[in-house]
Amino acid sequence: MRSKYPLLAAVLLAVLLAGCGANTNKNGATDAPITFPPTSSLGSEPTMIASGDPSAEPSGETPPSDNEQPSDARVKELAFETVGYLRERDLGSLITLIDPDKGVRFSPYPYVNVDTDLVFKPDEFPTFKDTNKLKWGEADGSGDPIELTFRDYYEQFVYTKDFADAPQVNVNRIAGTGNALFNVPEVYPGASYVEFYFPGFDKELDGMDWQSLVLVFTPDEDDWRLAGIVHGQWTI
Repeated sequence: MRSKYPLLAAVLLAVLLAGCGANTNKNGATDAPITFPPTSSLGSEPTMIASGDPSAEPSGETPPSDNEQPSDARVKELAFETVGYLRERDLGSLITLIDPDKGVRFSPYPYVNVDTDLVFKPDEFPTFKDTNKLKWGEADGSGDPIELTFRDYYEQFVYTKDFADAPQVNVNRIAGTGNALFNVPEVYPGASYVEFYFPGFDKELDGMDWQSLVLVFTPDEDDWRLAGIVHGQWTI
């Protein structure tokens, strides 16, 4: 019988040691930190998916389309700057964008009339306080002279809508078309233009009440100058 006691004691000791070595918490999870093997997709770092071109690298810029010129972005930037000045009626800032020698031409309709449209240089630019009526051209349809103060012309043939918030902005193309010929490319060769366009306001008119503001820019060394402010609307 005595020979059985040492064997029984050894078995009990082994059971006790095994219970202490497990060292588990009350939730059954081990206290040791969990690590993922290097081959695990959860433990590895994100990887880039290779493109079809082995030399391709990610780029932060979108390449220009075939129809887009590198200068379009600069012209559009200037157009938004200009329309902001027009919205705020900030003539002092507006004239800084005008060529001091060529001036800026105001055209009441999409057809630019070089004989009757008025041109102003920065040093002779009118103000909203001017009370003199000027002849800005002829009214579409009636042919009557457009005789208005600068303020009245501005409100009827320049900033007639909030063009700074226009739903469509087009560079070197026109959405607003009527019976009047849009001849900006012929009058301003080499120029770029930006159209701020409202497609219409009254559904019953089926878009015939569209309005637009076209800003024309001509190249000047390494930048562009405001050369034309053209108002667009349906014409007879």
